[in-house]
Amino acid sequence: MKKLLVLLPLLLLARCGPETKDVRIDVALPPKLDLTSYDHIYFPGFITEVPSENIDTEREALNFFRREFLRRDVMGIISSNPVDLSDKDPRSFFVRDQPFFKSFNFKNADSTLALTGVISFESVDRSGFKEFEETDFTGRRRFRTQYVEITGFNLNMRVYVYELNEGKLLYSEVLQDTTDIQGTNPDERLVLYDLMQRVSDRVLGLFANTHVKAERILL
Repeated sequence: MKKLLVLLPLLLLARCGPETKDVRIDVALPPKLDLTSYDHIYFPGFITEVPSENIDTEREALNFFRREFLRRDVMGIISSNPVDLSDKDPRSFFVRDQPFFKSFNFKNADSTLALTGVISFESVDRSGFKEFEETDFTGRRRFRTQYVEITGFNLNMRVYVYELNEGKLLYSEVLQDTTDIQGTNPDERLVLYDLMQRVSDRVLGLFANTHVKAERILL
């Protein structure tokens, strides 16, 4: 009984305590890279480790990031054509100092960064029997098994940022994402675009301000 008398005031205090409120805030993040000396970007191209049978992943990646940088007006874009990197071995080409990236005679080479990398876009058959839950007209639940055709897609990218003055590697990062598409004959180009869209903020965040959503508890 004594223990109960002690606990009652504590319970009343807990119920009468201050109310909390969850709020969503928009947090601005500065670019990850120090862009003090750089105001232009060049896209020399990408290397494909595992070529896709149906789409040109190198060209799609190049065009995608060009469009995103133009759309968001991130930096001045060097409009020169990409170079052929198909004969480069990505395991040895993307090193700390790469003389290849200081061989460009751009007007603004000393203030230009190069965004390049390795891209792999693969599909895998994930079809199989799946269990589905149903409710009949009486409200009773039941389970049924059905064969479902599913294609999984995996995007793997390693992005590299070089400066063109001395060919030094300034940044590298691995980006990965995956998705499953139900049905037959999915649009692989559309799937690739969607996966690249998911990772694009991490790439653009190297060069421009980005915004993230966060939750905070207010007392």
